[in-house]
Amino acid sequence: SPWFANHLAAELRLCEAARKPMYFLGVGAQDRAGLANPELRAVAERAQAIWTRDVASAAALAGAGGAGRVRAAADLAHVFFEVHPPPAACAGRLTAVLNFDYAGWPAMGAALASLERLPARERIWLAQEDRALPGAERELFRGLPERDRLRWNLRAADDSDPDLARALDRWPSGEWLLTSRYHAALAGAWAGSRAVVIATNDKLRGVADELGYPALSPAADPAGLDTLLRSATPPMRSILRARAAAARRACGEFFDAVGI
Repeated sequence: SPWFANHLAAELRLCEAARKPMYFLGVGAQDRAGLANPELRAVAERAQAIWTRDVASAAALAGAGGAGRVRAAADLAHVFFEVHPPPAACAGRLTAVLNFDYAGWPAMGAALASLERLPARERIWLAQEDRALPGAERELFRGLPERDRLRWNLRAADDSDPDLARALDRWPSGEWLLTSRYHAALAGAWAGSRAVVIATNDKLRGVADELGYPALSPAADPAGLDTLLRSATPPMRSILRARAAAARRACGEFFDAVGI
C-alpha cells in the first residue's frame, strides 16, 4: 500500500513549509519498482543526505533522484546486536519467521515437507508480528493443517515485554532459520544460524546477499529447502563487526550534518 509514501510526502511538505532540511538515517528501499512513485522521488531529490542500511538500497535511491547525496551504510540494528547479541544458535532447533504481507506462500506446504528431512528436535514458529494480520506469522500458523500445528511451537518475539534487550534474551535462535523478515535475518546472522531468506522483495534479496545467505524466491520449488539450510553458512564475525562500524560511522556523519 502507499501509506508510507504518503507519510513521507506529508513530512516533505511540513519541512518545506518550515524551511527545514530533510535527512534520512538507516533507511532502505523495499523494491526498486516502488521508487517510481513521484512522491518518493521528490523526497529523494530534496533530501540533504541519505544514509542507507545496505548497498542495494543506496544504489536504488541514487537512481531515484538521490545521486550525490546517498551514502551506503548499514542497518542500525547491527549496532545493537554488537553490544547485545541474540542467544547463540541452539543445536537441533529449527526457527521459522514467515510473513507475506497480506498474501500467502502457495509453496508453504511443500516447504514444510522438505523441512521434515532436517534432524530438528525442536521447531519454533516465531511470531514477530503480534497482530493477527493476513499473511503474517499468526495467521499463517492458524492456516496450517492440524498435524503441522502440533509439530511447531508458536512463540511470540516480545512475549508482551516491551524491553528490547529482554525480548532479545528470549529470542529462539536456531541452528537453522527460515525467514522472510529482514531483521530476523540479521538476528540469525549474529546468532550464528544457518539461514535461508525467502526473498519476497528486493529488500530481502539485498540482505541475503549482504549476509551471504541463500535467497529463495517464493515462487521457486522448495523441495530442496532442507539441503539449502544444511549448506548455508552464517557470516563471519568480522563481517558483522564491519557492518556495525559502518552504522556507527553513519550516525556520526548524521550528527555532524545536523549539528548535534
